[in-house]
Amino acid sequence: MYKMEELKDMMIYVSDDDEINLKLIKTVLNQAGFHNLKLYFSGKSMMDELTHNRPDLLLLDIMMPGFSGYDVLEWIKQDPALEDIPIIMITAAALDENMEPLARSFELGAMDYISKPFSNLELVQRVKSALRMEKQRQELEAAAKQIRSLEKLIPICSYCKKIRADKNYWQEVESYISDHTDTMFSHSICPTCYETHVKPQLEKLKKEREKKD
Repeated sequence: MYKMEELKDMMIYVSDDDEINLKLIKTVLNQAGFHNLKLYFSGKSMMDELTHNRPDLLLLDIMMPGFSGYDVLEWIKQDPALEDIPIIMITAAALDENMEPLARSFELGAMDYISKPFSNLELVQRVKSALRMEKQRQELEAAAKQIRSLEKLIPICSYCKKIRADKNYWQEVESYISDHTDTMFSHSICPTCYETHVKPQLEKLKKEREKKD
């Protein structure tokens, strides 16, 4: 479980066409310790920013003129560079018996949903929960990248050129590659080795034969 100290510097974008709502959300989150916020009065302005900077969480109002929250959500989820950003949808739209706003939000990829009016506690706790999940995802992604990077490092002996295999024993290069890939080897002789090793041996044999003759 991440402590507040580990979450407070994560970036949060908030979009709502109502200035009062934006100020309310900012005040509540500031009081809870979140100060790394950016506010947007339209979905379009948030979208423009997302093409340059990626936040850790989006709070997105559904009913906005121009680009609605649904439009922004759908646009984000279609972009591989942005699709992992957690998004909480916020709306004053009444939930009918089919729960249409909630259902559509989740179908488009939102991770959570808050109905207006909301309590301060509800907003803060949902934001904390989303940021904890995102921090864990980021750490797992970083660990996976490190593992992939380490997999590209193959310890090789400076002298005999054998490779240290998975179980810490040393193995010929050909054997190691054959065990870890589908590659098959056919042995040949490069020009340098021919001149250095093979040619002298052939000349030696030729001389020995000449002596015998």
